[in-house]
Amino acid sequence: MKKLSILFVALFALFGFTLSPDAASAQKVMWGKTELKPGQIGKVTILKSTTLFKVEDGTSGPVTYDPVRELKPGEEYRVYGTKTIQGYAPLYDVGGGFYVVQSDGYGGRNIGHLKYETPSKAKLSLVNKK
Repeated sequence: MKKLSILFVALFALFGFTLSPDAASAQKVMWGKTELKPGQIGKVTILKSTTLFKVEDGTSGPVTYDPVRELKPGEEYRVYGTKTIQGYAPLYDVGGGFYVVQSDGYGGRNIGHLKYETPSKAKLSLVNKK
């Protein structure tokens, strides 16, 4: 019985130390209202109402731009990449195939509807240490 309890304590100690999260990885790196994540290249802040689009890729590039919902001023979204299609303003990849566009698609520009920013090198180095 004594050996069994010692074994149990030893296993608990072993798994207790290996399953506890590392202090560095548990610490979040905040950037404005959002947490900075690995792979993120920037963020967009919505200044005026704008549309979130789902972009479906076809064989010859992106084909459909389906509006998903209206984004409200003050919301922030992580940006993982950008695209420029057929001379339009940049499309900002906010993940999951969703994009925000700096253009309304009718030749007019929504300049001032979005604010795009990139993180500082110091913040990026904190995220890449994880």
